[in-house]
Amino acid sequence: MKAERLSPLHLWAGAVLSLALSGCALTGKGDALEPRYFSPEGLTSSGATHAAPRVPAAELRLGHVTAPLYLEDQLVYRGSDYQLGLYAERRWTEPPEGYLERRLARVLFEERGLRQLVGGPGLVLDAELTAFEEIRSAPARARVEVHVTLHDQRVTRWEETLSVETPLVLGPGEDHANELVAALAEGLRSVVERIATRVLVEVVALPPTAQPGPRAAAPDHSPR
Repeated sequence: MKAERLSPLHLWAGAVLSLALSGCALTGKGDALEPRYFSPEGLTSSGATHAAPRVPAAELRLGHVTAPLYLEDQLVYRGSDYQLGLYAERRWTEPPEGYLERRLARVLFEERGLRQLVGGPGLVLDAELTAFEEIRSAPARARVEVHVTLHDQRVTRWEETLSVETPLVLGPGEDHANELVAALAEGLRSVVERIATRVLVEVVALPPTAQPGPRAAAPDHSPR
């Protein structure tokens, strides 16, 4: 039995139907949403929020500021104690450890008055952003967690994991991205203030640096 040949009319109708179906697929509800970008550094987040104690002439180097690989560009939510998820269409403008590093530098060196070491021996502060996430279980909240280590070339003087949970006030509707970012921004500010306060305590507890004494006169070997 010979295969039935399609007429040009049938071929044209099939092409039109195929294009129509592909157009529906491109504009259907199952499409990937356009990503939106967020930053916890709002327009009013750059200045000091209150008069903070200052320690003039104390020195500190801001060392490594890191984060796990999954804290990269997508906002994170925690579905359970052991399950994390990523918002596909909600993105950070940069990896979140960048926000932590700038906030630490601003508070420690601009607001608290520490002098920033760029080389040589001295105290070093390392920080790892271990959580920057929404917790969905009731009550909804945003969690910021940072592991910090303050050390010199010989010994660790302070090591601690600090965590701040900020209540997440949900607005009307299902999209609460702005509320989540605002809560994470508040948590970031709070944890950095706690870090700065403890760093100043440790710096004040250090013995004063010995100042070099007057240089001894060189012996006179000239002939008498």
